Amino acid sequence: MFISFSIDTGVLNYRKDFDRHGVIYALGTNFGTTPWVNPGSNSASPTRIIATRSSDEQGVANDLLDNRRGGTLSGTKDEDKSWWCVDLSEKYALFLTHYTLRHGRDNGMSIIRNWRLEGSLDGRSWKVLKKHKNDRGLKEPFPYYTATWSVDGDLGAFRYFRIFQTGKNSSGRLSIFLSGIELYGVLIELGN
Repeated sequence: MFISFSIDTGVLNYRKDFDRHGVIYALGTNFGTTPWVNPGSNSASPTRIIATRSSDEQGVANDLLDNRRGGTLSGTKDEDKSWWCVDLSEKYALFLTHYTLRHGRDNGMSIIRNWRLEGSLDGRSWKVLKKHKNDRGLKEPFPYYTATWSVDGDLGAFRYFRIFQTGKNSSGRLSIFLSGIELYGVLIELGN
């Protein structure tokens, strides 16, 4: 697959969990030119992106992109190989440096512990960007815990980012409860 890069849309640096300096926030405000709108909910927006997940239990996939709320009950079914994915659309790719997650269960249970962050340009071939084994980073504030992780190395730019569960959550189940993601790094606009 050939991809040309046209303009550098911007460097989006992490400062704190769910700040106003990440990719999701930038796209949800059309790069600061409009009031915040979930970038997955407005199909007419020039900065629309898509959230998907392996299955639907509580909530909807777009809950992952609604970063201005404090959290909501949202999760996949209790199934092996559960995942959540963000598609930045055919317009953008990101050289990722950090990512933030928000737990998606209102009682503080079933926290994701074992997963890998993956990136893709085409949504079919995935590259592992970071592995987490018995990770206990999601711990404050109760119940919609948040945490941020750095992504090291020159891994390339990706259009898709996927959280893929590789083991059981804190309740011994396979569902993934998430109600927020933020991505940081160098966002570029893709040329045709």
